[in-house]
Amino acid sequence: MSTTVNVTLNDVMRRVLNDPDIFFTKHLIFNNHEWNDLRTKFQNNDFDGLNKKIEEKISSLRKEYQSEQDPKKRTSIQEAGELTKALKESIIKPPHILDQMFSMLDRFGVPRCNLPNMEDYGKVIENHNFPIVEEYFLYKIDKANRFERTALKKIFEYVKELYAMKHDVLEIAFFIRKVNSLTQFVEMVKNE
Repeated sequence: MSTTVNVTLNDVMRRVLNDPDIFFTKHLIFNNHEWNDLRTKFQNNDFDGLNKKIEEKISSLRKEYQSEQDPKKRTSIQEAGELTKALKESIIKPPHILDQMFSMLDRFGVPRCNLPNMEDYGKVIENHNFPIVEEYFLYKIDKANRFERTALKKIFEYVKELYAMKHDVLEIAFFIRKVNSLTQFVEMVKNE
């Protein structure tokens, strides 16, 4: 008797969010080790330690910004600084946002989605059977640029996994339509 692991949409979303081929980190703020350290401080209610580590990162980003000459890199560092300040401010707000961030992300930084607009992909999933969905993805993968091609191949693997686990087609379609907006997940700390 074989056992199957039931993969939830939330599990797939977590893997997609942390997949660098789909969501490239334009500017890494906290690497995996640093993020785990912050997670531990949060889980242990060490808000002073959490605040101190984030404040150190803000100071480091400020110095990096001042020494950088390239305008594009400066813009990226500025974005990272704003996101880090928002993360610091979220410590004093209701903990659900930080809790969600720590449970979903392996690292923290300024994300960029390598996928094209996925609205049509969701429509195809919603309205057609799997062979048509597969043909559509393969056609679009063939026509995509290098980064989009890699991201589309990866997201298609996740779609196939969800189909294999017999997830509701409408859920899969909705997830695929909204996958681009997962970049905003990281920015939730700014909006709270």
